[in-house]
Amino acid sequence: QIACLLFTVLFSENSLAFSNENALRGLDKSYVYFDINTGDPKTLILRFKLLHQTVAKMTDEGIYVTAIAGIRGKASMFVTRKDYYILEEDTDSKKIIQQWVKRLSEDGIRLEQCSIAADMLGIDYKDFLPELTIVDNGYISLIGYQNQGYAVVPMD
Repeated sequence: QIACLLFTVLFSENSLAFSNENALRGLDKSYVYFDINTGDPKTLILRFKLLHQTVAKMTDEGIYVTAIAGIRGKASMFVTRKDYYILEEDTDSKKIIQQWVKRLSEDGIRLEQCSIAADMLGIDYKDFLPELTIVDNGYISLIGYQNQGYAVVPMD
């Protein structure tokens, strides 16, 4: 019991010492491109949550963040209105993903959907959630934003 208490105290104190001070020193604005392409719904939910937490934490630190979430690959199947692109057992997860899309959009995060991924997966452009902007080529967007100074965060 004493060892467990000591472990808890040590790790609780250490967690209070964690900081991003060095990385954020002198930073008052940031441009970030999150590259999202996982086809696993549970992982996709986690990615959206981490994206949200990252932007919120930076904002809390006084940094003005411009963020874009580039959606491509099999992640595209979960940001549609209709469910016939996914397995039936993934419909509950898809509803959570749709809530995240709405929340991220409301928070000012731009969501871009790659049309190449849509074509490869047979997804009708009109079926994407209204919060998404469809781009011609997600790779070109990623390259373009990176050349404009956006930090690229690979999410998978």
